[in-house]
Amino acid sequence: MAMTGSLTAGRRAQIVARVVELRPEVLALMRESAPEELAAGFGHVTGRQLQVLAHLPADGLTMGEVAAFLRVSGAAASVLADRLVSQDLAVRHADPADRRVVRLVPTPQGAALAERYRAYQRRGVAALLDRLSDAQVVAWLDVMETLASGREEAAAAAAPEGAATPAGAAR
Repeated sequence: MAMTGSLTAGRRAQIVARVVELRPEVLALMRESAPEELAAGFGHVTGRQLQVLAHLPADGLTMGEVAAFLRVSGAAASVLADRLVSQDLAVRHADPADRRVVRLVPTPQGAALAERYRAYQRRGVAALLDRLSDAQVVAWLDVMETLASGREEAAAAAAPEGAATPAGAAR
């Protein structure tokens, strides 16, 4: 969904270049806001594994839902699930509604690590937003919601006619 406005194509291109330039700095600021978490680390869990753990509800997700959330193939989602299972952070369970479907469910250890990761993320974002005015914080949220809704629309457009958009694809 393209927004129309008064920016020239050249000015918009300058802004894009500057956003690309600033992105690593902003992400580093978020990471640096919780140095004790970085020092303690998250074990041998990768960032993608942490993302999935933080996204897993108590009743889990199917491999298709994990793949849609990460925007990867089912095989890649399965490899990631294997690693979480081997670290005792998740287990595979047959879906009670359809025993052919396998759900990835967090273990108590995985759920605790996910909550620690979410708290780390909240501190990072809070520290970053503390540098902004209230109006800028509200504008940032508006931008984030607009961008996220674009992902939902893209996922819906990419789904075959009559197919439901996989849960978690809008995150």
